[in-house]
Amino acid sequence: MSRQRLTIGTFGEIGHLVRPSGRVVARARYRDWDGKTRLVQATGDTRKSAERR
Repeated sequence: MSRQRLTIGTFGEIGHLVRPSGRVVARARYRDWDGKTRLVQATGDTRKSAERR
């Protein structure tokens, strides 16, 4: 059974990566208004700050 597609303007689960520098990268898939799903990411000092960005 496959997953349901993302609705336009929404994002999926947020994943986190810790870089060797100690900074955290938050990544998620986002379905843009043109219907394309893109990987978006932001970097912060902590998991929460990366998610907020």
